[in-house]
Amino acid sequence: MGEELLLLAAYLLSSGRGLLDEPAAYGPLRCLDAARRVLALAIRAGAGNEDVAALRAELDDVMCGAMTERDLDHFLDHLCERLGALLHESDLIQTTRG
Repeated sequence: MGEELLLLAAYLLSSGRGLLDEPAAYGPLRCLDAARRVLALAIRAGAGNEDVAALRAELDDVMCGAMTERDLDHFLDHLCERLGALLHESDLIQTTRG
């Protein structure tokens, strides 16, 4: 997994550089792709479940499928809500309650 983490760091750095010259609309797509890669690493590390895998599959469909017109605002809202609910309702992360 170390190699994948190094490649992810390289992707994030090159994305940051690319965003200086690319259209602004590329930024959200690069973030979606980075999230897709992180979820894959989490699953490989055993920090996922079928809901995490389904979320990653949805990102795969967007990033690796045919380019279509999407309402990116609503799609990102949907993904944020799904991941937030998934983390809140599962035991995938430790939370401290005081």
